[in-house]
Amino acid sequence: MTEIEETVRRFLDGEEEAFGQIVRSWEKRVFNLAWRMLGNREDAQDVVQETFLSIFKSLRGLRDPARFPTWLYRIALNHCHSRRRSRVPEISLNDPVLGTSGSGEEFGSDIPAAGSGGQSVEVLDIVRKALAGLSEDHRTAIVLKEYEGLSLEEIARVMDCPLSTAKSRLYHGLREVQRNLKQLGVGP
Repeated sequence: MTEIEETVRRFLDGEEEAFGQIVRSWEKRVFNLAWRMLGNREDAQDVVQETFLSIFKSLRGLRDPARFPTWLYRIALNHCHSRRRSRVPEISLNDPVLGTSGSGEEFGSDIPAAGSGGQSVEVLDIVRKALAGLSEDHRTAIVLKEYEGLSLEEIARVMDCPLSTAKSRLYHGLREVQRNLKQLGVGP
């Protein structure tokens, strides 16, 4: 049994303090997911709160604690999708990148990309813009794979789609990122 399964079981058995441990263990991952999906720190923080409130209200209905991570990501993504539809303006590939104009505050530039290893804020902004130009399904598949480290099977479960669809979304999303990067003047 994994640590999260044990913690979920403790909560289900009535140990309320276990929920705090769940939050501490997962809040940073939920924030990073939300921030990468929405590109806005305040919206990402709201999604974290909404996600854990939803989880607290419905965790007792989770039949299999081993499915907690998939269940959590699905709830967080649902909150991201709702917020994106209602609040976040689309980012254009024609917008200037950081360093040429704008403060970058909206994008929370202290959140590094996967494997960024000290890359410049401008490079991270270019990657965010390339991702922002994707459809929601393609962006979700890439964020779950490249930033959250989920397997294709886990991505399919989180996105509630067949494995072949998850693979297709990831493949086509990565191709779109390549096209967007070329449009932004990056790459061959």
